[in-house]
Amino acid sequence: MAKIDEKDRETIRNMFAEQMQGTAHIRFFSSKEGCDYCEDTKEILEELAELSDKIDLQLFDKDENPDEVNRYGVDKYPAIVFVKEDGTDTGVRFYGIPSGYEFSTLIEDIIDIANDKTALSPATIEQLKQITQDVNISVFVTPT
Repeated sequence: MAKIDEKDRETIRNMFAEQMQGTAHIRFFSSKEGCDYCEDTKEILEELAELSDKIDLQLFDKDENPDEVNRYGVDKYPAIVFVKEDGTDTGVRFYGIPSGYEFSTLIEDIIDIANDKTALSPATIEQLKQITQDVNISVFVTPT
């Protein structure tokens, strides 16, 4: 059974076609044990990848791909990691299932990553460039 209904699929397909110039490279990490939302998240990502040839989705199991898990520092599952074409980590991650409000954020991030730009103002981008140490920003949500 599809996770994304047909009407939404068509809307998203059109958004991707109209707004994506480049390719979004997505790495999905799952675990076979103790991961309540891994399979559902995988299905969502696979359905999204079917909507555009500009989505490069690669799937990794934590036990079968420890080198990839270590490469990106994944420590929670399910994990969605956005990378550049050469595999360089963009620092953008989703942990858990991207449902509810997080689903629209996932769509926006796919488009932003594919276009290698955001809707942030130039002033905000300049202020962010002034940060000289690593910063970890976490947003916690619950499925509702």
